Amino acid sequence: MIDFIHLAIIFITSFFITFILKILNQPLIIAYIIAGVVLSNFFISSNIKLEVIDVFADLGIAFLLFIVGLELKLKNLREIGKAALVIGILQEILTVAIGFVLLKAIGFNNIESFYISLALSFSSTIIMLKLINDKGDLNKTYGKLSIGFLLVQDLITILIIFILPFIYAPNIIDYQQKSSNIFLGLLALLLVPLASLKIFPKIEGFLNSSQEFLFLFSLAFSLGIGALFKYLKFGLEAGALIAGISLSSLTSSVEIASKLKPVRDFFLILFFIFIGTNVFINNIPNEIVWQAILLSLFVLIGNPLIMILFLVPLGYSLRTSFLLGLTSAQISEFSFILIKIGQTFNQLSDEIMSLMALIGIITILVSSYSFVYADKLYLLFRKFFFFLERKPKPETESEVENYDVVLIGCDRTGFSLLQYLLEKGYKVLVIDFDDSKVKQLQQQRINVVFGDASEIEFLNLFDWRKVNLVISTVPDYSINMMINEKYKKENKEGIFIATTHRIKDAFDLYKANCDYVLMPYFLGADYLGMLLRNENNLSKEFFNNLKSNHLQQLKEKEKLGYEHP
Repeated sequence: MIDFIHLAIIFITSFFITFILKILNQPLIIAYIIAGVVLSNFFISSNIKLEVIDVFADLGIAFLLFIVGLELKLKNLREIGKAALVIGILQEILTVAIGFVLLKAIGFNNIESFYISLALSFSSTIIMLKLINDKGDLNKTYGKLSIGFLLVQDLITILIIFILPFIYAPNIIDYQQKSSNIFLGLLALLLVPLASLKIFPKIEGFLNSSQEFLFLFSLAFSLGIGALFKYLKFGLEAGALIAGISLSSLTSSVEIASKLKPVRDFFLILFFIFIGTNVFINNIPNEIVWQAILLSLFVLIGNPLIMILFLVPLGYSLRTSFLLGLTSAQISEFSFILIKIGQTFNQLSDEIMSLMALIGIITILVSSYSFVYADKLYLLFRKFFFFLERKPKPETESEVENYDVVLIGCDRTGFSLLQYLLEKGYKVLVIDFDDSKVKQLQQQRINVVFGDASEIEFLNLFDWRKVNLVISTVPDYSINMMINEKYKKENKEGIFIATTHRIKDAFDLYKANCDYVLMPYFLGADYLGMLLRNENNLSKEFFNNLKSNHLQQLKEKEKLGYEHP
């Protein structure tokens, strides 16, 4: 029987391991799994693990899926887009098919191969969103597509959670009883959201009258519907998800989610610790170790390779395909939930969970580092995919030779620079990969070419020898390094200005003989400091004129659709 001391040991151990991995800038999910490994091998006995942590793990899954349901709004589904939908479905089909064949080849049976191949096909939405956001790439092509296809993966996972009980309901041999349970489950699936839609909006004001009451209602509803579905053999996971979807239309759904997230995090930590407790260092068969290594390589190399090989023929650049591929190079928190469902149905053994725990530790650790250094990895491995490089249209060839300045990227920073360059009378050619931006510039009779500067074949079409200045406003390390190398090779006297948000990248670009590195976040403070150095500027009249000019510039940018600098 577990007591307060055991819980204290669990969380103190988890904290110290998390502290170390936090310093190493690793995802905390790895720390929780490693904490489980340490606890199960050195601190807690197996009977305690089975008795309490398993129950807490179920609660973690329930609250996770309840909040997923709360945030699964129709608007989000509409924003997925056809491209992300196609990518998500194709990736799932190809990864599961190839994974299934691989698993059969190394000795797993059909059921195990089915579950594991599905688990290996899921990528972690939580981890990838954080990594993409940290890089500031959410608005880039690959960033938008990543969010879309990860959402598609989550929807596929949800669908599987609902379908599995139809395929196999545990402890039910009587087909009449099984049919009855399926009927009741489908009825509950229909009636719970419908009743919630009709009843809860009418009493929402009463529910919101007290924050504590709203919190208690959320707990009771999520666990109550989860328990109902578990009783009907549909699984706690399906019930918790339906409970969340049922409340997602309420205006207080955001408030409910925010109140339950700390509770979710508490039990979810214990869920990942539970996964780690399935790994006993002294009892891991050599077979599981080499299987974990092989399957980790499949996830780390095979998944991205599958993505690249089908994305490039669909029309995406090699760089976009490479970065999208890296987002699929780790398994998801849903992978563990799927394996746990298989254990609930007595279809998978504890050894399979141990295997998945090892794969999770390896893939999440390696993929986190590989994504941080994605730009450098792309430059390193690009040459191996030369056969996939697309040939741009020939009509763009040598188009830059008649211009003084080439401006690559005409978004917020680029637009401001373009206005200045045109005012000074420079002949400017803009290169941009945003079709809507290209059309907008064409309407303004500005010389512009549609193209992807991340493709070396596109850059090779131009004669750079007569171009005096090239400015890249694309804050991407690999693209800037490629342009700099190409331009300086053909025009040693030419001036290249790059853009970045990272000081380390700026140092590397200067080492590569880049003439100047623009850092927009620092530029505003430098400009204001330059103004303040002049004592004549420290007057109300000066700042009124500055304000008037700034307002005019902001109105012009707002008309063009810009919302932030």
